[in-house]
Amino acid sequence: FTGPPQEDNMPKRKKSGSNNPLSSARKDVGGLWHRKSGAGYHLFLSYYGNQPIGVVTTEGDSHQSKSAITAPQCDGNKAAKGNSRAAKKRRRKKNGSNSSSVDANVIAATSTTSSFSQDVDASHPLMQAFNSDSDKYAHLTNFIHALSRPLPLTLRIRKHESADSSELTQTLSRNFSNFVSPVAYDPTKQIYQSTPGSNLCKFNLGHQSPELKSIVVDASMNGTLARQELGSMLPVLSLEAVDAIRKGSKVLDMCASPGSKTLQALEIVVSNSETKTRGRVIANDVHPKRLDSLRDAVHRSGVPAERVTYTNFDASVFPFPKSKKLFDAIICDVPCSGDGTIRKDPHILPMWSPRTSNELHGLQLKILLRAMELIKKGGVVCYSTCSLNPIEDEAVVSAALREMNSDDICYQLLDWPEELLPGFTRRPGVDTWNVGFYDANNLEKDDDDFGSLSFYDSYDSAVEAEVKEAKESFWPNSANNKHSLHRCSRLFPQDQDTGGFFVALIKRIK
Repeated sequence: FTGPPQEDNMPKRKKSGSNNPLSSARKDVGGLWHRKSGAGYHLFLSYYGNQPIGVVTTEGDSHQSKSAITAPQCDGNKAAKGNSRAAKKRRRKKNGSNSSSVDANVIAATSTTSSFSQDVDASHPLMQAFNSDSDKYAHLTNFIHALSRPLPLTLRIRKHESADSSELTQTLSRNFSNFVSPVAYDPTKQIYQSTPGSNLCKFNLGHQSPELKSIVVDASMNGTLARQELGSMLPVLSLEAVDAIRKGSKVLDMCASPGSKTLQALEIVVSNSETKTRGRVIANDVHPKRLDSLRDAVHRSGVPAERVTYTNFDASVFPFPKSKKLFDAIICDVPCSGDGTIRKDPHILPMWSPRTSNELHGLQLKILLRAMELIKKGGVVCYSTCSLNPIEDEAVVSAALREMNSDDICYQLLDWPEELLPGFTRRPGVDTWNVGFYDANNLEKDDDDFGSLSFYDSYDSAVEAEVKEAKESFWPNSANNKHSLHRCSRLFPQDQDTGGFFVALIKRIK
């Protein structure tokens, strides 16, 4: 590869933070007022409440409302009716009702729809926002209840020569089965999750069981165990299942930090005593300091550290290998809004706005296009985000396939490998969604007003309304059916008590 060397001469991170795409995407959301007012929670509800079935809900979700079928469309730049909280407050006052307080009856009536025994926290700001409009967003009940609970602790037993996990698994089974156990859908028994009813998460592990925390920390440090949530495991697991990652493979992790996927791939590709094949993982990240942390994690892991090459490039312009040999598999886990991680990161929702996803869409598309250029014929790119917003997911995949497919080069989406994790609930990708925008300046003179979302049914209508951030690739395209977007995979938090995640496997055919 051309570019900066791997070690001491690696360029320093700019203090301005200009190379942090997420910070840049959030810079115009609304600042301190947005974070303190609770606007993010209400905008999140309004945005996903106005998405079609399949984005975060299923046909079976209770009390399916019409707002989940068709989002209100706007003429010009007029906000969708009813999305201003001040307007809703005035309607409640006019109707002689006040549903802004937490409705215990709503929680009691709907919490039984969840298959998990963890109690819903009625004081959670997302639950409070939900209960202020529970009738309108009743179809989101299971989704919101899952997001309002802490994310269960999830562990992965690592597989490589120097990691003898037998003692660890015996200890977990013998002494801590009331806290953690293997998930039912993993026949290898390498994925552990908090048991239903234990309410165990990373925040209370030390309080619930100091001894278990000590074991988890020690096993993480010696390379026997990885603290990794299910969604993060899926890219490498699926690439291995379609035989794109195997012993001896050459793999590129385009946005490698914090490194869980790099290490997971490295466990598969490195040589062992029975084969002479020697795989390699290229761990790339735009942040040099994050690469330093990743390098330390690799050295602690016990896998052959010499089989990792560290590079510090903007992933959207990652250079072609000097050898001209393209990659067998590429992990393309792009910077995203992270709204699938809100169970473990309390900072996401207070600043939530569709503008973040809209701003990141272009960068995500550039990175995926570069990945598709770097994959060899027969190789597979795994595009993934920890967001459930179609603008960051199917819209990016669809746009990339339209741009890259030609008479000379062909890419296609692969079906999810059904033999992987039997019993695992995976939701298909969607081929239609509603495109929304937020105008933080469109506020009524009311301290309780959060502004409103505007939905447009086409790129042309948004341009006519002078929506500056609109891009044609945001909207569903007539080619979506041709691209078989249903082959993409969505991970709903309410299905397996996880975070939200999106995965698409793209194979280069010619």
